[in-house]
Amino acid sequence: MTAVTATVTRSIGEAARASTRLLERCIDHAVAELQAAELQAEKNDQRRDYADAWRELLTQRANWTARFPQLLHAAFDAAASGARAEPAATTLRPSSLTLVAENEIEQTIESSRLTQELNAMLERPLADLDALMSSALGLDVVQPERNPLRPEIFARTLRQLVGEGRGEPTWPGLWLRHMARPLAKELEQLYRDQSHLLTLARVQAAGYRLRGTPSRPAPLAPVHGGTQAGANSGFHSGHPSGFHSSGHAGLASGHGAPHAVDGPRASGSMPLQGAAGAHMPQPQGLPLGEFLQRGLPEADQGLASSYYAAIEEELAALEASQHETPYDPAQAQQYLHLPPVDRPPRHVGTDSPLPQEIWGSLAAPRQRALVRGRLKQQARELGQVYALEVVRKLVDQVAQDPRLLAPVREAIVGLEPSLLRLSQAAPRFFSDEAHPGRRLVERVAERSFAFNDEFSTDFQAFLAPVGQTLRRLNDFDAFDGAGPFRLALATLEAGWAAQDALEGESRRKVLGAVAFAEQRQAEADRIAGELAQREDLAGAHETMRDFVLRRWSLVVAQARLSDPQHGVDPGGYVALVSDLLWSVNSGLALREPARAFETIPRVVVKLRKGLAMLGEAPGESDAFFHQLERLHRPVLKLRARQRQGEVPSAERSAPPPAQPTPRGPDKLWMAEAELHAAGFEDTQPSEHGELTALGGDAPAPEQALGDAEAEQLLAVLAVNSWVDLFSRQQWRRARLVWTSGNGALFMFTSRGNRPHSMTRRSLQRLLRNRLLRLVEADAVVPRALETLASQRLPLVHAAAAHAH
Repeated sequence: MTAVTATVTRSIGEAARASTRLLERCIDHAVAELQAAELQAEKNDQRRDYADAWRELLTQRANWTARFPQLLHAAFDAAASGARAEPAATTLRPSSLTLVAENEIEQTIESSRLTQELNAMLERPLADLDALMSSALGLDVVQPERNPLRPEIFARTLRQLVGEGRGEPTWPGLWLRHMARPLAKELEQLYRDQSHLLTLARVQAAGYRLRGTPSRPAPLAPVHGGTQAGANSGFHSGHPSGFHSSGHAGLASGHGAPHAVDGPRASGSMPLQGAAGAHMPQPQGLPLGEFLQRGLPEADQGLASSYYAAIEEELAALEASQHETPYDPAQAQQYLHLPPVDRPPRHVGTDSPLPQEIWGSLAAPRQRALVRGRLKQQARELGQVYALEVVRKLVDQVAQDPRLLAPVREAIVGLEPSLLRLSQAAPRFFSDEAHPGRRLVERVAERSFAFNDEFSTDFQAFLAPVGQTLRRLNDFDAFDGAGPFRLALATLEAGWAAQDALEGESRRKVLGAVAFAEQRQAEADRIAGELAQREDLAGAHETMRDFVLRRWSLVVAQARLSDPQHGVDPGGYVALVSDLLWSVNSGLALREPARAFETIPRVVVKLRKGLAMLGEAPGESDAFFHQLERLHRPVLKLRARQRQGEVPSAERSAPPPAQPTPRGPDKLWMAEAELHAAGFEDTQPSEHGELTALGGDAPAPEQALGDAEAEQLLAVLAVNSWVDLFSRQQWRRARLVWTSGNGALFMFTSRGNRPHSMTRRSLQRLLRNRLLRLVEADAVVPRALETLASQRLPLVHAAAAHAH
């Protein structure tokens, strides 16, 4: 058994603690995917299976996230000490199957499959960690199978955990399939964090050598404990953030083993000048993107005395200045009379005054500049100085993003002192998508996209806890790590999650109702096609043909889809068609008056029962029942006619064979209550609830769009897109949450989970008249990073390399 070092023990503990949040994100992702699958499933039993599976996940979430770190820690310890060294992928021989329980075989297969998926997605960060971990375990060469944090351990432990439930035997495999991708993403960050931790502990990466049967392909030997030479370098315009992430390799090299002055210099690094006449910085300065992406090999270099002299002068000038520009609320309200979508964005920057009631003394830009200057004065390394400049530039760039409401941009400016202090402990945290400091900025901005009016009560309710939480971070004089930011983000996320939970259930009910109506219509159209082939329908009165094919087919579809036994004719609504058509055929009914007198009342009662089950409003089919009464009148007057010696009139000539009325893709029938619940409030029901074009007063657009332009906008509209929608005389920020399978119906929701549903024709009309406008809502930090990537940081003079 291997003796586990303190460094490995610490790494194992950190990884186990991080697994709580890791599993929470995996479960949340899996729940969201299963809910989407539930809505898209065509069969009732499939929808029920998906619903049961994601509900069980939510039920087990708290228990599993509490137990997962404990199980993982035990598995890590056993793997690190060699107490349970197993191959990365278990191979099952046919001769062994009889000795293993069926569920254990299934567990092994599913965990092996997940391990293979994770290995494929995590090759590079895993190779870096393998090299460092092997060295930390005292191994001369890299042995990936000895890494206690390898994906196999996570996959095996997770499969063991999810298999402890009492649900369906197929659920664990289903859950793991939907957790694989988020698990890989979380593990990628965890592996980078652990590589960084081991590098800070001055662990030198072990080398690779050819092995007979490696457990997974090994990359070339890492250079100086970092990533491979030349790997992940350079600007990658295809990455969502504008950068191709290289983890903490640059930062680790700055805090790792002392640099060899005459050794090879990493590509893109900046030479430094010292008092002893070392190299001068490049005249152009270091690009901001390069610093964030690859770090600075000389990040731990000391600073020249001339640097501190310049900072002293800067601080003295700031402290002597008494000029302050107070925050002017009137400036914020000067465009209050305009609709939110027409208000010009207010200027906000790092030099802007902020509301004092929220930000206290740091509301003044001079006070924030003093914080920045004092941190420069306290800096001891070149990387810390560059980090301060990066934070200032990024905050200023995000503060000028016109997509964010001005108070949100002010909140990010108000957070600048805390972000500056954080940068002294983590100089490149903005390059790490999962870092709590960056996530806090991103999530506040992301949540704010739900609002388009800074003066609305809903937005003020959102902003108040954000301001309070961010201001509390400014009470810290320094940060040793990301803990306070992680806590601040968790506090806000908890409040947002509670709000989402309240709205989520009602949203699911509305979406389920609309999806059911779409499914019901498709089933009704199929049933109408079958009914149209009946011979007795061909000769029926036009009113009866239209009723059977358009309305009664919906009743039959409703009964079939609602029947838990999946019967062919639940309720007997198909059988009723024969009695209905016979009763209105006077030539047949008059020949069997006794049967007619028994059948007609039963048919009428059954018709009303079926329409009520469908949800039809009382009186909506009065015209049909009046016509039905007229068609039944000859039978009801039969005896009077017989007494007068009258003979029933001959049968009318048969009209052409019945055909289902053509139905366009947006001709979805919904009951009045369904229309209201789904948010078709601007659509008037017509012809038994069919959806019609939008009506109501609306502001005249300054310049309407052409059909081609509207169609282009419609083409890029996707689920989760944000829009500004003019509804009920008010501009609302809404989100597209559902589209029908044929692209004919769309549902948006605005604040309070208020639904707004419409047909494709209505949506096209809104786009043409600019009453629905798409909102750009891509992530703010990656956009800022991309804008600033090529900007060069100011030159900073550093002390000689040997003086540090």
